[in-house]
Amino acid sequence: MSFSETAKSALFRSTASIERVVSPSRVARIESATNFLVLQHATALGTVIHATPLIPALHETVPGCRIAVAASGFGLEVLRNNPGIDSLFETPSPLRDLAGAVRALRAQNPFREAPYVTLTPTGNERTKVALQAVLSGAATRIGFTVVPELYRVPMSFDFSRSQIANNLRIVEALGHAVEHFEPQVFFTAEDAAGARRLLVDSGACLDRPFAVFITQTSVTQRKSWRAERFQQIASFLFEQYGMMPVFVGTAAESDAIEKLRGGLRIHSVNVAGKTNLPGLAALMSLAKVGVSLDTGPLHIARAVGLPTVVIAPAWSPPVEWLPVGDSRFRILKNADMPAATPDYIIDEVSVDDVTGALTDLLQVHPRQTESTART
Repeated sequence: MSFSETAKSALFRSTASIERVVSPSRVARIESATNFLVLQHATALGTVIHATPLIPALHETVPGCRIAVAASGFGLEVLRNNPGIDSLFETPSPLRDLAGAVRALRAQNPFREAPYVTLTPTGNERTKVALQAVLSGAATRIGFTVVPELYRVPMSFDFSRSQIANNLRIVEALGHAVEHFEPQVFFTAEDAAGARRLLVDSGACLDRPFAVFITQTSVTQRKSWRAERFQQIASFLFEQYGMMPVFVGTAAESDAIEKLRGGLRIHSVNVAGKTNLPGLAALMSLAKVGVSLDTGPLHIARAVGLPTVVIAPAWSPPVEWLPVGDSRFRILKNADMPAATPDYIIDEVSVDDVTGALTDLLQVHPRQTESTART
């Protein structure tokens, strides 16, 4: 450890010690804590969604607890309609505006007059997130962090376990046994109505079943599948099951989707960039099946229980992100490699692999597409 790192570590330890002496009333007893403040400033959609099981797990293990969430970015949209959260409020991301994040948290924190425990799920391991908690008066901190000196129970990621299992370790750190919970994204009746309007306005017929296609992924992630293969799968679902393909994604991905759709001889719909996250969850709740790369919107499909075939890359271990062992999903990971090469495409997953998985999935899970909206 360098001299600067040693000095910084000593400063953080001193800060935590002084804090406990100066503000003893803010120190919550972990084993009897009932007030929880979650900081959610993760910048990846999947990371935020895979932290949502923490909410029902806390209610299951600590009956009568109160949960507040201070969030920015994706966190606000993903958690907007969550019935397990007593207070959801926005602060600036401390990664961009630490002073503003501290002020906003101090002003809106519903527990500022009572002992509480601050929890930081995976994706919030930044020094500035910890400092937001410290400078806002949170004397008891548990969770994932790169500054263990500032935490009562510091945690680091266990790569042998999933994102969800890692986040549920926070509940274990509170002294409670916990079982698995699935991700949750809730939407309102208005979101559901908006999804139906969007489909109709985009040229869909609501009397026809449809399949959701997630065909694009981050340019920094080697997780692509060839466009002509997606086209063959879309044609298969249309011809065999009468399903119209509906392509989803971000506005930035719309042009690539349009190019893919140009090779289809069947009617399809592109709604990329036309929904917020609760609206996308509502739309997916209306679909019969999904075909997806291992990427952000897949986790929304999982959160609303959409049976999905996942085309997974050889270099990424399924245990971290994918719904391993869940019969609603077919994970096609047909090769293993230590890292992605610059020209990597998931060619080891064939069209026949996907059509076979879809046929099986539709037999085992013939989905009823009734709304699961929460108001």
